[in-house]
Amino acid sequence: MKERNTKQKQIILDILENNRIHPTINEIYNMAKTKYPTIGQATVYRNVNHLVEEGKLIKIPNNTNNLDHYDINTSIHSHLICRKCGRIIDVFDNDYTKLFNNFETNKSIKIDKVMIILEGICSNCNK
Repeated sequence: MKERNTKQKQIILDILENNRIHPTINEIYNMAKTKYPTIGQATVYRNVNHLVEEGKLIKIPNNTNNLDHYDINTSIHSHLICRKCGRIIDVFDNDYTKLFNNFETNKSIKIDKVMIILEGICSNCNK
């Protein structure tokens, strides 16, 4: 089935592209409402879930506030979640290639998706 790129879906993508804050679905809805006042909450939820299924968004579970957050950057990277302020920080200086290749070779499996979430204290809270 061909994916549709509706106006609502494009608004959500634009919001995430221009606000790299790893928002929750409610935050996405509130931002979408300012740009498109008639958009419904169910429409935002449905479109965000479709975007995750299509691989255009990453859903980040957050045990600190028990809310899922979303990231438009789908490249391989990790996330650090600060236990004090709840901020989510992208961590790009990882080289998992050896780990993945070793795992696939030794265990004869194919890794399709990786999600590594680090929990700790961010530099702002650590001061």
